[in-house]
Amino acid sequence: MLVELPWPAWILPVALVVTWIVLWSFGSRRARLAFAALSIVGVVATCALGMYMLTYDGEQVGTTYLQQGGDDGSFVARSLDSISNATALVGVNSVLGLIVNLPLATITALVDLARSRPPATPDPRSEKDADELQDLS
Repeated sequence: MLVELPWPAWILPVALVVTWIVLWSFGSRRARLAFAALSIVGVVATCALGMYMLTYDGEQVGTTYLQQGGDDGSFVARSLDSISNATALVGVNSVLGLIVNLPLATITALVDLARSRPPATPDPRSEKDADELQDLS
């Protein structure tokens, strides 16, 4: 099924992966975390736009067809067939973007936040840690 998708359906997922790779290669931790947060917001907004466009296309076609008196189940087939290409591409891009973005954003957040913790300081009450602290000074 994924092979049958036209190339414009892969724009958002490819852009997310390329940006993620570039930020991990050359970006700062702050830029990666900002991208992880903003990309989720962007993908969810694209999903909302796709749902809005789908609702608009569905209302337009559904109202016309129901007025013509077709309640035999062929309404669904005609409705899906009449969805515009732009609506289908936005919907597919948003779903694929969500599938790609959630794991990438989760990995970025977990790794960068785990690396940002300060190192553990030795406990001066234990003899071994006290010796280490004395060697440091």
